[in-house]
Amino acid sequence: MRPIKTSYAQSKYIGTLPRGCVQCMRGRKLVLFVTGVCAHSCYYCPLSSKRKNVDKTWANEALVSLDEDVVAEAQVCGSTGVGVTGGEPLARFERTVKYIRVLKREFGSKFHVHLYTSGDVLTDDMLKKLEFAGLDELRLHLRDDFSLIDRCMGYGFDVGAEVPVVPGKEKDLKELVLYLEKVGAKFLNLNELEMSELNFSLMTKRGLLSNEDVFNTVRGSLDAGLHVLEFARRNTDKLSVHLCTSSVKNNYQYQNRLRLRAKSIVKGFERIADYCMIEKGAVDGDYEEIVSKLKLSQGEFFINRDENRVEMSVKNARRGKRFGFKCAVVKVMPTSDSFDFEKEGL
Repeated sequence: MRPIKTSYAQSKYIGTLPRGCVQCMRGRKLVLFVTGVCAHSCYYCPLSSKRKNVDKTWANEALVSLDEDVVAEAQVCGSTGVGVTGGEPLARFERTVKYIRVLKREFGSKFHVHLYTSGDVLTDDMLKKLEFAGLDELRLHLRDDFSLIDRCMGYGFDVGAEVPVVPGKEKDLKELVLYLEKVGAKFLNLNELEMSELNFSLMTKRGLLSNEDVFNTVRGSLDAGLHVLEFARRNTDKLSVHLCTSSVKNNYQYQNRLRLRAKSIVKGFERIADYCMIEKGAVDGDYEEIVSKLKLSQGEFFINRDENRVEMSVKNARRGKRFGFKCAVVKVMPTSDSFDFEKEGL
């Protein structure tokens, strides 16, 4: 009987972790949100109103206008792979294939690409095109028709399933485990169910409650996932099963990605604080007067016209206070849509 193992990110699994998951935990996966368009209306869909049913593409937090935008975000984040998602990325199939090709051409064949899809519209022609483009891992959000996975087998990419763990649906998940084992699927990812502002009402109407200790997770989802994982341990020989928790996404995937991006963009007068934030001094006032009175040389400051302030080291900002300027220490998110996460006046 195979053992249940603990990953670097403290998630549980049997067998071998999918390569996409390993990169994801390390923050090395670019999240390519191809489109918010989707034919399904899943009550547990976590998308925000900014993205749900909106036909736009984002690379992490960067809105994409050109192919170069996707490449640039991958470069600045030190990404070694990409997770292609949505919405339903196959609803814009040519766009999805194009970006896979662009990233493979730019970063090489070892740049790992996984695609998450309901698979409803998949055709043999699509599967061949995905294989030719360089897809490495296909993740199917299987619902009632498990046989969808059958016709995805035999191509040059790993095939598995990825589904949310809804408390009370353990019987269905056990049936899925047995089916995947029988057809020779590579893996099953079980995702701890999460609540968001948009799906909260729909989920509570179905009797699903939020955990008190972890505000965005659904009560009973993690326990149900552990139960299914134990079932898989006792009833499978080859299938790899990974229980991905909310903590993996928030404390490892997201924060590690932010830290990598922060290290890439941090200026000489800034420092990385609280693991992944960028800390700096901020001084309001006339730009030329601030620079002149503090005798700042090139490279010691940055004029942030969007925020109407001069940014500099915390030490120099403290000096600015003595000249009567309005000064603060700020910690900003190191994302493309950067904003002040914390601001403390001096």
